[in-house]
Amino acid sequence: MGNLHLIKEVLSREVGGPSERVLINQIDIKKDHDVAIVYCPNVFTLAYIQRKYKDLIVKNLKKVLGENIEVVFDLKKHNDKEEKNSYQEPVQMVLPSYSASQDGLNPRFTFDEFVVGRCNAFAYEAALAVSEEMLNRYNPLYFYSDIGLGKSHIAHAIGNKILKSSRSRNPVKVKYTTANDFAQEYVYSVRNNAIDRFKKNYSFNFDLFFIDDVHLLKNKEKTQMELCCIIDELMNRGKQVVFSGFHAPSSIQNMDKGLKSRFSSGLVIDIKRPDKDTRAKIVAKKAENEGIVLGPDVVEFLSENIKNNIRELESAVLTIGAMSSLMKRDITLELAHELLEGTIEKEHRVNIPFIQNIVAKNFGLSKEDLVSPSRKRKVVYPRQIAIFLCRRYTRESLSTIAESFSRRHSSIIHSLEVIDTSYKANLKVRRDIDFLIERLDVSKI
Repeated sequence: MGNLHLIKEVLSREVGGPSERVLINQIDIKKDHDVAIVYCPNVFTLAYIQRKYKDLIVKNLKKVLGENIEVVFDLKKHNDKEEKNSYQEPVQMVLPSYSASQDGLNPRFTFDEFVVGRCNAFAYEAALAVSEEMLNRYNPLYFYSDIGLGKSHIAHAIGNKILKSSRSRNPVKVKYTTANDFAQEYVYSVRNNAIDRFKKNYSFNFDLFFIDDVHLLKNKEKTQMELCCIIDELMNRGKQVVFSGFHAPSSIQNMDKGLKSRFSSGLVIDIKRPDKDTRAKIVAKKAENEGIVLGPDVVEFLSENIKNNIRELESAVLTIGAMSSLMKRDITLELAHELLEGTIEKEHRVNIPFIQNIVAKNFGLSKEDLVSPSRKRKVVYPRQIAIFLCRRYTRESLSTIAESFSRRHSSIIHSLEVIDTSYKANLKVRRDIDFLIERLDVSKI
């Protein structure tokens, strides 16, 4: 394990020119039991390193460590200083690191920074109305969307605008929290006989209350009950409540009916994936903010080929800007093609049948097994992983995925939630999924 620091030196001597050595210097290699993890700074560098240097890395790891070892590729966990140029893995929705104020708001998330298009215009107008009028006519306000489409951004924008406006009027108290933090705070208060303080804090101290990722409260019955009481108290006192989650309230499984009813009792807004025009606006906005000059052909190329979510678009802009500087090359369409080659090939090739075949083969099954009615563990587990990967790698709707696996919509949601939870808690599940992700990320499988 102590020899790991030598591997980058060996790799640097064996790769091509200076620009390639810059890429190698950006990776970190760590050992976790019998697995070596190669950490890359962003998804584009990860794809490039995997495609071009995977065999070389594996060979040198075995040589330096003197043993056969499994090698996986992953994204670096960034600290606050690095976050500006980071890419976050889209396994579940998490906010980027930032220096949070007491209210929990991210000051970077404002209406001025929110790019409006057909996909999110309704959400923008509703949020703006709440922030400007505070008439509580949209109360509660519930946003839901896939990962990285701006639901948290727009919720923070409401709070930031209200706080800014209230400085010249009566002070307004705002609180943002995540479902996980709320649940942990509740459990802590119960264990430390501080439940009365917890209730008073949430029921009386805030004019505007945000809670993010509410789908993560599933199976937390007592926490759900406590949140119901807090919502009722806040709304009875005329306070504004805002929620966000991955699913429409009616689609959240293992959630108290009363709480789902409260989520649905106000305005529920689905934020869609951005269309090409909106993606082009996002690319141009990010480039302008970062001082990166992109030609119209590069903007067109990015908006045409990166469709999954806003974070990937913004990460692409940052990556092109950073790599242009590191490699001493002008930002051209050729450079964009080079950096995004593996990502674009993967997006065009990876579809539901492709993923089904890869997963089935990996677990010694047939594609027909995955879509069969079988409820045997040896079939259910691979099927759930395949559903998870279809959701991650394709832009197909849950209904289309359900049809492809001969399953109901609710069964697909259950599978996603099971794997999402297991990935974080179970090392074997994480290794199984990471291995398949590695295979799906490389250009040739």
